[in-house]
Amino acid sequence: MNKREILLILLLFTISTRSGAVEGMWLPSMIWKNMGDMQAMGFGLSADDLYSEDSPSIKDAIVRFGRGCTGSFISPDGLLITNHHCGLSKLQSHTTVENDYLTHGFWAANRAEELKNEELTVTILVRMTDVTSRVLEKISPEMSEQQRRGVTTSVSRSIEREASEGGKYETKVEPFYSGNQYWLFVSVVYRDVRLVGAPPSSVGKFGGDTDNWVWPRHTGDFMFFRVYAGANNQPADYHPDNRPFKPARFLKVSAMPPQENDFTMVYGFPGRTSRYLTSDAVDFILNREYPLGIEMRTGILDIYRQAMATSAKTRIQYTSKQASLANAWKKWQGEVRGLNRLDAVNVKIQQEAEMACWIAADQVTAAHLNGLFEEFSIIYKQFHPLRYASRLYFEGPRNAEIVKFALNFEKLVELSLDPKTTLAGLQAEIDRLKPIATRFFRDYEPEIDRDVIEFVTERYLALSEPGFIPGGLTAHLKKYRNDPARLSAGIFRKSVLVSEQKTMEMLRNVSLSDIRKLVRDPAFVYATTLNSFHTNGIQTPMTSIQTRIDSLYRVYINAMMVKDPQTNYFPDANSTLRITYGRVEGSRPRDGIIYDYHTTTQGILEKADATDNEDYFISDRLQEMLLNRDFGQFGNQGVLKVNFVASNHTTGGNSGSPVLSGQGYFMGINFDRSWESTMSDIMFDPQQCRNISVTSEYILWVVSQYARADYLLQEMEIVR
Repeated sequence: MNKREILLILLLFTISTRSGAVEGMWLPSMIWKNMGDMQAMGFGLSADDLYSEDSPSIKDAIVRFGRGCTGSFISPDGLLITNHHCGLSKLQSHTTVENDYLTHGFWAANRAEELKNEELTVTILVRMTDVTSRVLEKISPEMSEQQRRGVTTSVSRSIEREASEGGKYETKVEPFYSGNQYWLFVSVVYRDVRLVGAPPSSVGKFGGDTDNWVWPRHTGDFMFFRVYAGANNQPADYHPDNRPFKPARFLKVSAMPPQENDFTMVYGFPGRTSRYLTSDAVDFILNREYPLGIEMRTGILDIYRQAMATSAKTRIQYTSKQASLANAWKKWQGEVRGLNRLDAVNVKIQQEAEMACWIAADQVTAAHLNGLFEEFSIIYKQFHPLRYASRLYFEGPRNAEIVKFALNFEKLVELSLDPKTTLAGLQAEIDRLKPIATRFFRDYEPEIDRDVIEFVTERYLALSEPGFIPGGLTAHLKKYRNDPARLSAGIFRKSVLVSEQKTMEMLRNVSLSDIRKLVRDPAFVYATTLNSFHTNGIQTPMTSIQTRIDSLYRVYINAMMVKDPQTNYFPDANSTLRITYGRVEGSRPRDGIIYDYHTTTQGILEKADATDNEDYFISDRLQEMLLNRDFGQFGNQGVLKVNFVASNHTTGGNSGSPVLSGQGYFMGINFDRSWESTMSDIMFDPQQCRNISVTSEYILWVVSQYARADYLLQEMEIVR
């Protein structure tokens, strides 16, 4: 790649192009800085409409759903919408072979039929406050990195305790720009969240793995829940007497389809981005970390798919597990492709060269920053072998279900080996383990995990670099002639922990001698040997090196801001509430290919008719309604739009985020990105990066016409 080409790419990342795409995930409290740009693109509200601590604003309608998705209130009675894939594990937990809600969907006929969900919460932001000056007040230049971290951690915890008001609020101080800024987030957590409605898999998962991360899409990826509250609208544990939560603000729902070039905004909780990584880090991710993850998950997914095809029971048990593994697996493949297309490593090298020239041009700056990128390179050479070993463990053995389950018993075994421990002293730990075991065995098939253990052990041994295979595992393998297949068979033949009957009997009839026998249990030995090696031999030195890496990024990002003070830098996503905006628009992913900005129900019929792929199965009733264009009050001249793409900068965690119009109306729900967009966590391409959403009119049609759940529409405020 020549210099002119590199500079052209850099230009694309630093200015808005004719596409209307705007890179960035902005803090709502600081969105006023972007108002001129947003209003020029068609936004018709004010910054206070989006975020206010003094009066209800749109931020009050946005929730963190569980711990990894977003949702939004669309009625005054706590009705909440999120993605089908975000609620999939809860839908699966209510599904049986007799009541197959996964396949056929679920709709509560009234509020009494709404289903409770264990351990599901929604979190609503109360306020965010810049606490940088307080956190950094006692920091001095002569402090070591460990000393600095100790001070910032201590002050942050103190701020969190004060703001929690005795546990009333969930509080968290988060670093931004690698520790150049700190913000306090104060939230309230609601614990009674009930399932209201879910479309059948032929709607909510239409396209399945085949279409995941792909455009064009035709997926109705949405699900409804309702938040309940106790007295005075406050959080409460589940109780039949709880009443629907009354949000301070809910979103009006647009019945109008999106139009090309419409302003759009995504409001949600993006998970993680790494916009400011150096070339060394990007090179490692692109050429080592992602290929490793892809290889390991390919093998495990093949085992899952073969087993799921054998019975309805297994399909139900492993639907959520398979979807979770497959999501990142396919995303990584798209990221590798996208980063290679953008020549990301060379672009980063060029950025660093420009920064190095700026550093060298000023004696004072050079005195502090000279050699910055050389230091990055040196420290990453120490870090990356450890990081590779860590990823190999987590993508390999730690992905075996029995390994994760067995590690829950470490504390129990440790207590049992203490001569002072009595049976009574074990009771609290036993009580903790019983529900864990019940949930585990409900969806566990040992035969599947046996094949997984064999596969991941073989690949772990083959791919580990010298010095990164635990001696305990080597000794364990010798008992099985160094054969992963024999090892796996031995674990599942002899271990107590792979048997529901034996595990529950041990927990019900507690015996110190039985618990102490777990020290020799092959599943427990396999799990704890690998985990102990990872913790002590990999994670501990990694943490130490990561501290130094973090300090370098703090210096690097601060230098960027000093070098270009007029640039409105956005902080990397860290699961805090953000706003991103753009326009409804298609793209040109490859030569001769043009992606339109929307899809229609016609595409559902075309996919269903063109192949026997089970990902494209639809029910006879849905097919008949679509063929007859039975759209009722929805659609326009016989056309019902299903999905649309826009140039909003999104990532994981934005799943379930509402897509808002220029008037602040709910116009759809974000659920994915195109495959050409997945590298946007590291490098954003305004010409290609597109988020994928379900149109609000398709959601309303499914609820009203297909599910015949019109009562839900009656509690919404629908605008036309």
